[in-house]
Amino acid sequence: MEYGERVLCGTGEADLDPNIVSEEAGKLYSELQTVIETHGEGVVESLVPIFVWVLEGLAGCKAQLRDREEEAEREKAERQELLERYQAEKALRKESQERYLELDDQIDQERRAVRGREKERERRGRELEKKAREQADHMGALEEQKGNLSRELSTLRHTHNKMMQRPHARSGPPCLEDLVAKEEKAADTFLTDIISSTPELRPFHGRAIASPVRSNTVKPPTDRPENSVEEEIREVEERECKAGEVQGAERPEKDKEGKEEEEEEEEVVVVVEEDDDDDSLECELRNTDSVFSELSDLSLDYVDSVDRGASVRGSADQFEEILSQYEELKVTHESADAARRALLSRVVELTDDRSALKLEVTSLQDTASRLEGRVKEKEEETKRLRKELEECQSEDPDASLPTSMRHFSRSEMARVVMEKNQYKQRLFELQEAVRRSQTLRATKDERTTEDRRSSVWKKFNRLFGLSKVPLIPPHAAAFGPPASPSLTRSPRGSPQPPAVSQTRAESASPAALSPRVRRRELYREIRSHIWGSLGKRQMHGWSTPLATTQEYHEPVHEPKDVPVLMQLRLLDQRDSTAKLKCAVAVSPEISGEATCSVWVVSGPASCSDVTVIDPALSNTVLDHFCLPPTAPALCICAVPPTGDTAGTVWIGTQEGSILVHSASASRRNCLQSVSLSEGVHSLKYSQDHVIAGLADGTLAFFSHGSGGWNLQSPSVMPLGSNPVQPIRCCLAKGGRLWVGYWNKVHVVDVVSRKVEQTFSVSERSEQQVRFLCAGGSGVWTSCRLDPILRLFDWSSGRPLQEVDFTVLVTKTLGPAFLTLSPLQISSLTVISSRLWVGTRGGAIFSIPLSITSEAVSIPYCSISSAQLCYHGHRQAVRFIIAAPGCLIVPPGSSNVTTSQLILSAGEGYINLRIGDDANEGSVELSQATPQRSERSHIIVWQNPGPGAAGPAL
Repeated sequence: MEYGERVLCGTGEADLDPNIVSEEAGKLYSELQTVIETHGEGVVESLVPIFVWVLEGLAGCKAQLRDREEEAEREKAERQELLERYQAEKALRKESQERYLELDDQIDQERRAVRGREKERERRGRELEKKAREQADHMGALEEQKGNLSRELSTLRHTHNKMMQRPHARSGPPCLEDLVAKEEKAADTFLTDIISSTPELRPFHGRAIASPVRSNTVKPPTDRPENSVEEEIREVEERECKAGEVQGAERPEKDKEGKEEEEEEEEVVVVVEEDDDDDSLECELRNTDSVFSELSDLSLDYVDSVDRGASVRGSADQFEEILSQYEELKVTHESADAARRALLSRVVELTDDRSALKLEVTSLQDTASRLEGRVKEKEEETKRLRKELEECQSEDPDASLPTSMRHFSRSEMARVVMEKNQYKQRLFELQEAVRRSQTLRATKDERTTEDRRSSVWKKFNRLFGLSKVPLIPPHAAAFGPPASPSLTRSPRGSPQPPAVSQTRAESASPAALSPRVRRRELYREIRSHIWGSLGKRQMHGWSTPLATTQEYHEPVHEPKDVPVLMQLRLLDQRDSTAKLKCAVAVSPEISGEATCSVWVVSGPASCSDVTVIDPALSNTVLDHFCLPPTAPALCICAVPPTGDTAGTVWIGTQEGSILVHSASASRRNCLQSVSLSEGVHSLKYSQDHVIAGLADGTLAFFSHGSGGWNLQSPSVMPLGSNPVQPIRCCLAKGGRLWVGYWNKVHVVDVVSRKVEQTFSVSERSEQQVRFLCAGGSGVWTSCRLDPILRLFDWSSGRPLQEVDFTVLVTKTLGPAFLTLSPLQISSLTVISSRLWVGTRGGAIFSIPLSITSEAVSIPYCSISSAQLCYHGHRQAVRFIIAAPGCLIVPPGSSNVTTSQLILSAGEGYINLRIGDDANEGSVELSQATPQRSERSHIIVWQNPGPGAAGPAL
């Protein structure tokens, strides 16, 4: 008992639960009552205090146990949170390590590639240096050969000049005089005989005999041979040998030339002296008698002997040989000069290549050094991370233990608790923002209801002049600030305006609100107008024809060919701010594949990406690749197989490039490319030709030959004069091509490439034809900044119908749509006997055409049968195209059917029957980044048929 008392006293300080004590006491009291009735009160009298103490002790122990269980539960929850946090940090650390390993491998690969490229550059540099040395040696040899040839040529030229400039001793031919000069002794004897035998020359006989003596005295005999042609050539060769010896001794070339000139001058002086002696002798022997008188007294035998000795054929042959050698040397000199120029140009090219390679090697070395620096930085960072990891492992011995066995420190617990409190605070803020937005919405709804109730009384007060406050127009009221939730009412229940000051109402003008808020309010007005004018009925996402509304009373049958909405597709783009540009459908006949694919071109203003999708499969991208980053793409065209060439896809860019890609599986491969002088704004295929519309108002015709497409030499055809305008739209049908240029249409024959006809589409000369689409035997056209659609006859170009689209937009969407965006036609096409029209504001209309035959039917349309698509875009409709040959599995069936799909694309998506209230809560959170509903979307319809699916969305 003492031990029990001690224990009870030790635990008696705990807070007791009176309910537990009373409950247990009640149970014991019933048992004690039974014992008292059986054995009497004396038996249990001493047990009552002990029972009380025991009960109080049990109650205290139970309370402590409950507290400890609660504490254990809290600790378990916190430990679980810490474990989750640790697992997340461990995953992040593992991810960072994997990322580091990937970066390390990538850097190693880049380093190896750079080293390989550097070695290749060095090898090429060595080869080029070797080639340069060889070319330099060859150039030196050619220069030496040229010098030798030039020296020989100069020697021959001097020799020729000396022979041509020597004066003749007689009036006869120069060859006879040369022969006389060679045989001087025979000539002297012959002269003596003539003088002695001629009576008229007898007085000069003594003088003639003395003349040789005088000549000998004037010119003493020397060992030098007489000046014959062979001797002169021999002397020239000896001088050349001497000049070669002088050149071998490496004397300057100028000194050699000077000495040669001096020697030649000396020789010329000697020859002149000899010629002067001959002239003096000639003057002495000259007479004035005639030749007949001189030869009349001579005998015939003597004359024959003179004729036999006058043969000069050998000297003439030598002279002709010298002239031929001179011509050959001249040709050789010209060829050597041409070879020298070519060698010099080649050396210049090699020098430029070497300098370029040096610059490239320098840049590669800089790149390698920069990469080495990055590698060193990564290595240092790796070392630092490893060091931190080792320090963490050394500081935390439980890091290597399993998660279930680890113990967390107080600092870690405090950090986790602090983060948890931050998350709770953010949650409370978000909840408060949601509650505030809900309150604002409820306040706006209540104010709208009150305005509707009081509108009648306001109009009466305005009518009878009882109120000076003007009625607020609907568009201004839509932009007004939210009213206060506390509204005062009169005792009789008549509505009173909210207590908002006039200054606050004036400050909340439309210009003070954000663009998203203004657009949301305009979409609300458009929604209200649609519900009020078009009603609640809809056909596969389309409105009923306007003739079924209250304004029209014409009997119109319900259309049976309404396109069925298939899917809404968000275009998967790498850049969320990229804009759509153009697209083309590649049918199975062109690509050779089982189903149709669509090529979509998008991107920012500087470059373009190509996304290839299957329109029948949602969120499936077949391929995605980037075009060369030179200029954005402006147009795209699918070209069917021509000759031996497969089907291809042509892309035109703003800088003037045309890229030809494969339409099959290897879509990224650029098969051919060409760069034109002007930007390519349109591409069209017709009659085995691809016609490109250029920015300077010309057409470029690319033809197909035996070797494929001839892109290098297109045929150019200009359409107009200054000011020039890009050709943005072309329509091909048969062998004719309709081209829109300014406000006119030029009808061009594709084969002859001549303009057959020209007519004006609009009376305003500054307008530009933007869209041409054919249906039946007519063509629908649209001009830029003009809401009027015009129909022309295909064969004659005669105008048939005009449709003002402003009336249709105003009746279906209301004036708020015109406030949202000016009315412009952004896309126009004819698909399945329907005229599809896309506007700049994102609305899509479909109008049935009266086409019964593609050959003779004129595609008239009626505004009363037009239908509005409730699914539109937030900005301009970029394109509307047809995708034939798509494989579709109808719902509830396993059979695959072929159907034609219709695609429209634009920036953003909006359901005009719902408005933009879905994004109201997130307007203040993200004003700069585009939301999901503001990114590029594609709307897909299916033509009605046996395989058409039910209404979607």
